[in-house]
Amino acid sequence: MPVVDLTVDRNLLCPSFDGYKLSFDAVPVLRQDCSRHPLKLEPHHNQYSLLHVEVFAKHNGLHADPWLRTNCYYVNVGREIVMGSYDTQSGRPREQRVVYTLDAGAQEVGDYNYSLHFISEKYCILCDGMNTFHLLDTGDRSRAPTWQLIAKTLVNPSNDQRGYVLYDARLDVVQERKRISLLAGQVARRESQTSRNDGSVSTVYFMDLTWSHWEQSTTGEWIYKVCEKLETTGSIFYAAFEPKAESLIICSNREIQTKAQREAGGKEDGGQEDSGDTRPQLHNAETDDSATAAPYTWTQTAEDILLRFPLPSNATRNDFDIQSKADHIEVKCLDKQMLLQGELFARVDHDLTTWTVERDELHLTLVKQNAESWTRLLAREETEAEADVDGLPERPLPIPNLEDPIEECDFPLESTNEDIKMVRFNLPTGGITHTIFLGPTPPLFSTSLRPGYPAAFATRQGVDASMWLQMYQPSKPDEWRVRHEGNLHAFAYVQASKEQRKFIDCCPDLDYAVICETHRHVFVYKSRYDSAGGLRKRNGPQVTIGKQSLITLDDNAGEVLGMTTATNVITILTQNGLMYLQV
Repeated sequence: MPVVDLTVDRNLLCPSFDGYKLSFDAVPVLRQDCSRHPLKLEPHHNQYSLLHVEVFAKHNGLHADPWLRTNCYYVNVGREIVMGSYDTQSGRPREQRVVYTLDAGAQEVGDYNYSLHFISEKYCILCDGMNTFHLLDTGDRSRAPTWQLIAKTLVNPSNDQRGYVLYDARLDVVQERKRISLLAGQVARRESQTSRNDGSVSTVYFMDLTWSHWEQSTTGEWIYKVCEKLETTGSIFYAAFEPKAESLIICSNREIQTKAQREAGGKEDGGQEDSGDTRPQLHNAETDDSATAAPYTWTQTAEDILLRFPLPSNATRNDFDIQSKADHIEVKCLDKQMLLQGELFARVDHDLTTWTVERDELHLTLVKQNAESWTRLLAREETEAEADVDGLPERPLPIPNLEDPIEECDFPLESTNEDIKMVRFNLPTGGITHTIFLGPTPPLFSTSLRPGYPAAFATRQGVDASMWLQMYQPSKPDEWRVRHEGNLHAFAYVQASKEQRKFIDCCPDLDYAVICETHRHVFVYKSRYDSAGGLRKRNGPQVTIGKQSLITLDDNAGEVLGMTTATNVITILTQNGLMYLQV
């Protein structure tokens, strides 16, 4: 299976960039109240997993029109689609207008929020958050007409499950017929047999993905068909169809597989439940489905490591032989079974090593010499990125700039022994054809740079954020790669310091990037500070300075529910209205 490299275009880098300077220039904020509050649905008390939190908390309730970036849309509590528009000529927002009223059943507690995706200058797809797709004819959106319903169908006609979110939709012309490809997902659950032999089961939450399409017949009727069912127990960081929609690009921290592949494997992907709680991250030494499960699990804090070993039958504390050194650990049971042996990832204070027996487990505590996050337990522990590809060992991608010092923000928020991968799943072959290894850091965000193109995604390259766009070659359907589209200088380093960030985006021409928090604060970063030209280091070359602006919204604006970007204007949806930031 080919591994695709993220090759940086050095012509897009700015080696003379010297950071951002805080600007005290006022940023005009125009407020437009909503006649009816935007709709925001909360999860049910049974929807407590990490996947549920991501579906509800990361939902962007304001939907941008890629063909008219100054137009944006949201759904209010009356189930009306409302258009907000900014007039670039006058520099003022136009009056909000209801373009469509949904005729759907009442939503229940636990249903997802509405998802809206524009697929052309004329069509858009609406997922009502329950179980139905709506195909809408929007007409000429520059004139704000009333939308018309063309067709609607159940996301999955084979069952009546509720709660779907639309990840991507795309319109293509295949054999002179219009085809609309759709990807929807819902958090599902199943019972899984635990590794213990007591017959107990655990609940596993996973993202159930439905790949389907609408195709227009010769009579003009839209025929709906489910093409494939995919699933993963990990988070979905990016999902987009490639042109012609024969392949789907998905980024996750767990394996992407079909239901048949999972059942053939006979075990759950990762073997671990995403519980959504804030307890220390649990690590399982099993790194893939083909590996043999290790007889321990481990958790960590900034100061220590806790290992748990299940007790064999009739074993006691005295049956364990534990040898702990500053950089090496060895755990043996009954003088013959080696449970753990190897060089540690970092040094520990072996004089403070302790172990106790609690219930049916041996708890071994290692105290770190330095307060830091460990990416793995053993120094030579094999990771998924080092797995065999086409029979050859593949090394993980190196740090882009080995001279950059590693700081606390370089470590992911969740320590995990599984690398994040972006894969290309091909529908005709029914399997993964290409892979991009992203290491422990997921894409920073994704956005639409060009109408009709797949969404671009941003990755951390040193301190910069690099934007990548899919490259499609119709003459070579078996080849796939991504192109370095642009750079947001030092933005990856900046966003890592914003712990309260909710939405991240950039304008289509990459002139600025924006970070919006849940309440009040908005940070805008421009790559050039016009009034800071001509600066140079002492006895050195001229340097480039970026401009940082901090915008504080009114106290009564309420929680931020969505955000869109356009040239010179940022639109933010709050509980009480639309905010237009003139940047």
